[in-house]
Amino acid sequence: MEKIIVYSLKILIILLFGISSIQGAVVYPEVLPASELIKSLQTGGYIMYMRHGATDQTQRDNNQSDFTDCNNQRNLSAAGRDQVKLIGHAIRAHDIPIGDVLSSPYCRCKDTAQLAFGEFQINSDLQFSISKNEQEAEWLGKRLYTMMKNTDVRSTNVVFVGHTANLKDGLGIWPKPEGVTVVFQKKEDKLIYKGMIKPDEWSKH
Repeated sequence: MEKIIVYSLKILIILLFGISSIQGAVVYPEVLPASELIKSLQTGGYIMYMRHGATDQTQRDNNQSDFTDCNNQRNLSAAGRDQVKLIGHAIRAHDIPIGDVLSSPYCRCKDTAQLAFGEFQINSDLQFSISKNEQEAEWLGKRLYTMMKNTDVRSTNVVFVGHTANLKDGLGIWPKPEGVTVVFQKKEDKLIYKGMIKPDEWSKH
């Protein structure tokens, strides 16, 4: 009975805050509103995890061995392409310094990275973990956490463009909706969760 209560409390915390603390990552629930997050990003020194933009939900990932085959993947919708372009424009308008941009090899992520930021690098370890078996998904989550923890963040912000499940598997945070940006800060050996900026919040501040 006690185990059931503890498990239920963990689920409740995730539902309320969208966060948990796993794999040694310390993630705090004291989150900042979008307006403060945007101001913080202007100084650089943060890690931004951006979920790909809005997609065409009638499409499916039918070929997960050839990431260049966009015709057999779920891709950005026309609205999603406009959405990430506007996010990129807002980031530049707010004078937010962007350093390295790392993207999942899926077309929807590569298109998001290109339309929002221009230059980017593909990292195969950011591929969609929900499409894998349990062991592979766990490894991809741990890999994301390790990459973020080892990121050298200084005067610019480093961006990871990826999927929902990877961040949940790696840091216990579920990034919703599509196009959301999750912000972290490194302090010593810890990753501190600072909050999320939803797509429509960029233009409001």
